[in-house]
Amino acid sequence: MTTDHEHDDFSPEEPEYELVSKSEMKREMERLYQLGERLSELSPEQWNKFDLSDGLYAALEESKRIKQHGARKRHLHYIGKLMRDEDEQAIRLQLDLLDPSSEAYGRQQRQYEMWRSQLMEDDQAMQKFIDRYPTVDRQQLRNLVRNARKSTGDNPLATPGAKKLFQFIKDVTKQ
Repeated sequence: MTTDHEHDDFSPEEPEYELVSKSEMKREMERLYQLGERLSELSPEQWNKFDLSDGLYAALEESKRIKQHGARKRHLHYIGKLMRDEDEQAIRLQLDLLDPSSEAYGRQQRQYEMWRSQLMEDDQAMQKFIDRYPTVDRQQLRNLVRNARKSTGDNPLATPGAKKLFQFIKDVTKQ
């Protein structure tokens, strides 16, 4: 004789599903919609910095051609739907790095400034930089550091040599 509770046993083969409320699903879709809207405002050159699927990239290109409000809104919802399959955190981080008011952008800028200051003050910092970024053009780095060190004036970090060094550091670290 079997009892009813014998059939209620949980078997380990059954997948466990997390229950999500309808409201939570709507909030998630709204976040993805807003993220897709921010992405659609960027230029196609900036999209290349993201790891986007071909379908999402094509939808973003299409969004540039749509001008009517209702059609654009529908298309942005479609982009939000496509974004369910994307790495939301990676996209959000990359968007933050493009936004000068974000904390991630400020943190990245401070890192560039730290490298520039260390390179201008310390010869050993150049070797640390080369160790950290082995693909760097060493000759160009040495020339830029030498020119930045020659800089004189009230604020040596605002001189053309220091600015070129900063841009070089920025380009190398983004690779």
